[in-house]
Amino acid sequence: MTLNLNRANLSAKSLNVAVNAAIARASLAKHANDTPRGYLGASLIGDECSRKIQFEWMTGSTFPAQVRSIFARGHYFEIESKQQLVGAGFKFAPAEMLAFTAADGLMAGHADGIIIHTPGVECAVPALWEHKALNAKNFRAVERDGLVKAFPRYAAQVALYQNFLDVTNPALITVVNADTCERLHFTVEFDARLAQEASDRAVAVIEATRAGELLPRFDPSCEDFRCKMCSHLERCLRHG
Repeated sequence: MTLNLNRANLSAKSLNVAVNAAIARASLAKHANDTPRGYLGASLIGDECSRKIQFEWMTGSTFPAQVRSIFARGHYFEIESKQQLVGAGFKFAPAEMLAFTAADGLMAGHADGIIIHTPGVECAVPALWEHKALNAKNFRAVERDGLVKAFPRYAAQVALYQNFLDVTNPALITVVNADTCERLHFTVEFDARLAQEASDRAVAVIEATRAGELLPRFDPSCEDFRCKMCSHLERCLRHG
């Protein structure tokens, strides 16, 4: 008797390929006329590459359907986490208190929440609330190393929100393990230096962009893995 050790790979079947291709085409068509934001978002400013920040701001990104699903997953978990906190007795400020603009409207941001009451939990209020949904590997990295070390970009975003919304008590961060739905809650102290550095960087990006200047890339050789994964790699290489 001969054993067939070949494993079926359903993802390679023509039906699956065809359906996913149809979804991808529909998603691209749906977002073909999307225009970049008229402002530089706070969520971008902490990125390690100033040129990428420029490209994101000037041209936006064309995201495939799968990436848009990851974004949608993040929004879902954020809503669910907030509902859980409200159910546990936390109270949040109204939505109109969560947005800020700066630099003549060329920089802006919108926080996930501001907590104004806690159910006896040791957390000074008002406190910025920021939510992230991460895969298991990145969740464990934050659990082990903290937000500042694991994700400096997110730390800069939090510092900017704390600064411009004038909510400088330690921020409450909620991170969801998107693979297991485990949640991690911890605080991050306000870092005035980081907020100033991020603000200065935003101004530099805005001024260079308005002057038609392209800032240096993170890695001049583009050999860094972050460069290779960047959605703007081809555009970046064309500009030298």
